[in-house]
Order: sequence, then structure tokens, then C-alpha cells
Amino acid sequence: MTTVTVTNKLEAPVDQVFAAFTDIEHNAGRVSGIKNVEVLSTGEFRLGTRWRETREIMGRLDDAEMEVTAFEKGRHYTITHYKAGAKIDTVFTFAPEGEGTQVSITFALENQGLPPGLLSPVSWAIAGKVKEALSKDLSDMKKSVEK
Repeated sequence: MTTVTVTNKLEAPVDQVFAAFTDIEHNAGRVSGIKNVEVLSTGEFRLGTRWRETREIMGRLDDAEMEVTAFEKGRHYTITHYKAGAKIDTVFTFAPEGEGTQVSITFALENQGLPPGLLSPVSWAIAGKVKEALSKDLSDMKKSVEK
């Protein structure tokens, strides 16, 4: 399993930060790597919410269908999707810090169906690229929330 975590403090209260992160319909305008979002479920962001997200990854456009698989309003949520024989869980955690919010994003890639050891030789490269992308996403959200 490959795991990467990035953390940053946003200068806004938890409820405001959580609302921005879970307003998935508008994240293509907030996060430069997200090029399109198509919401597939109705209602507010909650356990079971699904959407298709188009991202630019290493110069290419890539689609993934996302689903919220864990959720506690104002505290954390997990997005799960599957890609090329791997399960990807991304956990977003929000904690008050002074008058701001500490946001942590943890990405975990788990082999599901690929031959054992196939990801091992490239896991360090994957981790580096993922950390770079998550840091940029978090920086983009910080700018959007704090303006």
C-alpha cells in the first residue's frame, strides 16, 4: 500500500472550510487540477454522494467516479474510487486550530487485482507525484477559502 499525507492550516473556521471542500460542484473552479465535475447523486454532500471528476494528471485528462464512503459533518470524510486494479481512498480531516482550520488529506492506494508486488517498484514515484498534486490542491483550496 502507498500512503501520502499533506497538511495545511487555512485561515477560516471549520464550518466554512468544510463547506468549501464539500461543495464539489464548484471545485473545478477552485482546484486547478480539476477540469470538470459531473454530480451523479442528488441532495447535499453526505455518505454515498457520487460524482465523476475529470483531472489533469501528468499532462493527461483522466476520469474517475468518486463516492463518499465515510462521513462525519464538519470533521472528516473519505472518498473512494477504483483505478487500474487499485482501490484509492482519500481521507479529508478538518480540525480547529486557533481561529483557523487544520486540513489533512491522506491518500492511500491499495492493490486490488494486480499481480503481487507490481506496484512496489513504482510506489515511491507514485507517492512523489501524489504528494505534489495533493499539495497543489490544498494550496488552491486555501487561496479560494481565504479570499
